[in-house]
Amino acid sequence: MENEKIFLGMTQKRVYEGVIILLILVIGALSVWMFTSRRQHITEQQKSELLQGRLQFELDSLVSQHNTIKLQYDSILVEKDSIIRINAEEISRLIAQQADYNRIRRQLNVLRQVTQSYVQEIDSLVKANQVLVAENVAMREEIQVTTARVNVLEKEGDELRSKVEVASVLRGHGFTAKALRIRGTGREEATDRASRAEQIRVCFDIAENPVARAGEYQIFLRIAAPDGRILRLSDADAHSFVHNNDTLQFSNQATINYQNKLTNVCMVWQRTEEFKPGTYLISVYSHEAWLGETALSLR
Repeated sequence: MENEKIFLGMTQKRVYEGVIILLILVIGALSVWMFTSRRQHITEQQKSELLQGRLQFELDSLVSQHNTIKLQYDSILVEKDSIIRINAEEISRLIAQQADYNRIRRQLNVLRQVTQSYVQEIDSLVKANQVLVAENVAMREEIQVTTARVNVLEKEGDELRSKVEVASVLRGHGFTAKALRIRGTGREEATDRASRAEQIRVCFDIAENPVARAGEYQIFLRIAAPDGRILRLSDADAHSFVHNNDTLQFSNQATINYQNKLTNVCMVWQRTEEFKPGTYLISVYSHEAWLGETALSLR
């Protein structure tokens, strides 16, 4: 009986020891499993962070490349620039949300294709611009040559026009002036005495000129007294004319019909007051030109 108790006591002890060993093994297994799970979890998290970092780096590289190109070619392909900006913002949002890796990768691939086509289009524009620049340089050179030719032709034309204009104006010669006294019978008598002179008559010839304009011309007689005063009927505009942009007073005027042939003209100034002794300077003009001059001295 006593031996049986001893046997039962040893059996219970072994059972207790087995249970304790089993518990130790279970706890050890649980510890290993927890350690392994934790280690696996940390590895996955680190892997996710690495993938996110890689995706963000690729995105930043694409955006940086795009911004560099944009700075060089500002205002070109604005529409595509907005597409790239919107896609980049969407990818940044997905990375921040830790979205599906494959989805982000697809978005990045799309963005890369857009930026590549962007670069290709810019490259095409640059090449086209280089062609235009070359054509523009050639055109400018051609324009310069043409302009030089035109300037030469214009200069030659101006010289020719100047020669024609000079040649086409009326030319006066043979100017004579004398003071006249009118007798009671109406007979004219030349005099050199200022007190007796009643009028000054100026005669001259207008030369033959086949290139001049045929037709009517206004001729103006301008007599300056010894004191420099222009003999005239009044100071009104009706007794003045314009020559070379200057307004000049005249003593008398006449209308002639010039037909490109030698034409004799005589003009008279009838005194309005007694002539003063001295030298009278006499000039004759048309609207187009100064025809000539002479002088008359009275004592």
